[in-house]
Amino acid sequence: MKIAVIICRILLGAGFITFGLNILHPFLPMPPMDPLSFSGRFGSVMAESNWFKLIGAFQLFGGIFVIIGRTAPIGLVLLGPILVNVIAFHVFLEKGAGMAPGLVFCALELFLIYAYRKYFMSIFTIDAKI
Repeated sequence: MKIAVIICRILLGAGFITFGLNILHPFLPMPPMDPLSFSGRFGSVMAESNWFKLIGAFQLFGGIFVIIGRTAPIGLVLLGPILVNVIAFHVFLEKGAGMAPGLVFCALELFLIYAYRKYFMSIFTIDAKI
């Protein structure tokens, strides 16, 4: 189990570090988007407003935290909402196209949340008290 956790941490962290850096300083080629499509217009608004830069920073720091190991739970917390948005983008705007990488990252994320479940137990309580 320990080796599987390390492998998943490296894969998830390296993927988000790479894609986060690519958002902040583009170095990977991007396929052109149809500027008239809904997803193209959405991407244009996100890029022009610099919202993508915030997402890139969260991806970068989340990936670094996951790779470090001791900070993996906070990295998983940072990357969770990003993964929800990745899947939502592909389901609702792209009609399911291009979902495979997002699903792989979701599987890695869920496995790591399970592996670090003792750190998340207090979040999933039904008996919260002050």
